[in-house]
Amino acid sequence: MQIEVIITGWEQGCCGAPFQVGSPMTWKLQAEDPAQKHADALPRFQEEHHEQTPEDVPQWDVTGVVVAITGINYPSLPITGEPRSFTPDTEHPQDCAISSVGEPAEPDFEQYSVVFEVAEDAELPPYAPEETLRQIEFEAIAEELNHARMHDGVGVVLEALADHAQNSYGTVARITREANRSAVTAEPHNTEATAIRWARSSANDDGILVTVGDGTWLLPATAADADSVGEFLLAAAQGRVAEHVRPGEGKAQYLATEFQGTDGHLWSVKTEFEPFDSGNGVFAVVGMLWERVQRGEHRYQKWER
Repeated sequence: MQIEVIITGWEQGCCGAPFQVGSPMTWKLQAEDPAQKHADALPRFQEEHHEQTPEDVPQWDVTGVVVAITGINYPSLPITGEPRSFTPDTEHPQDCAISSVGEPAEPDFEQYSVVFEVAEDAELPPYAPEETLRQIEFEAIAEELNHARMHDGVGVVLEALADHAQNSYGTVARITREANRSAVTAEPHNTEATAIRWARSSANDDGILVTVGDGTWLLPATAADADSVGEFLLAAAQGRVAEHVRPGEGKAQYLATEFQGTDGHLWSVKTEFEPFDSGNGVFAVVGMLWERVQRGEHRYQKWER
């Protein structure tokens, strides 16, 4: 009989054995919720080998032969209010039939769907609804917490600020906000201006995450600090946010995002780094720090078309 095995890309890329159509394989599987598939779909199982499965969820080795492989990627949807954070758009998968997984020249996928031929009398792990119930309970608790935080003293200030952003800047910026969480992304139409993002934490350790330009601040969850988010919004809209590259001690340098509030307070967040010798006499900086160094000193423009 045939079953479907779902393999996540990071698990396979970490330490999964290469396989191809026709390969005999043994994978440690757990059953997925049968209610989440079409009636005519194959029974679906998840491969997992990093001991992340709870002990009470049935999971064991199943041997079979690979019949077909589909590589799947999902478009990325930005998470409102959070910088450089994305969630996969599982409603619009992009899939491609492939013949093997694990060869260096092949593209990587976020997920692999494998048609797996197993013996007719193969013992397969049963579905354990406890894991689904745990996830549902976790999501319900987070949703309840987010809803409550939208209506406490801090949330009232943040929601009023979101209304203000829409009413005051809706013609010069794209304002996105969450319906069930205090989270806003304001992206100006002027590409030389800076966006602003803020989000109330969904975790027990409450706080307000604010990002302007390349700088990110974590403010305490108080009404006064929530009110300060308005200073960030005004500074971004008026073009008062600047990026700096400044010398530190020795070879060290630091990057700073700064603006001055209407009350004279200097809001500044710094990141220190030290260029390293790449081996050919050229000093390099990794990742996003390099992009910031390349952009250098600059001030963002106003939110104007």
